[in-house]
Amino acid sequence: MRHLTAAAAVLAACLVAGTAGASSLRVAPTGLNLPAGNAASSVRVWNNDREPISVQVRVFKATMVGGKERLEPTRDVVASPPMTQLRPGTENLVRVVRVSDRPVQAQERYRLLVDELPDPSRMKAGTVNVLVRHSIPVVFEGR
Repeated sequence: MRHLTAAAAVLAACLVAGTAGASSLRVAPTGLNLPAGNAASSVRVWNNDREPISVQVRVFKATMVGGKERLEPTRDVVASPPMTQLRPGTENLVRVVRVSDRPVQAQERYRLLVDELPDPSRMKAGTVNVLVRHSIPVVFEGR
């Protein structure tokens, strides 16, 4: 019982000591499934925050190993632009393109990571800054 009371006190102190701020980074769609023969698609990213945010976009090859998804660097699929700054209330289009000249045999799976980057000017003592990461599945279907 003493441990529970102590844990509750620590939690309350953390909540009082600082405020939490989360950005409003949104993406759509939340998944890309490209039929055979299609090598490109796009994702929209929005900033609904009152401050500008920096965003990084990366693509990884996704494979299943022992029932868990494993992400590996790839050059077969790229995202453009890989980095962008979004002003408050604006959106940007990110192109996702399969650049490999090797035909898709069955199905290729990738993961598009859209990360909000930390802004040092917004980090203040006693606050918690929550950064957003969107993990979007990208699937290229074979013939």
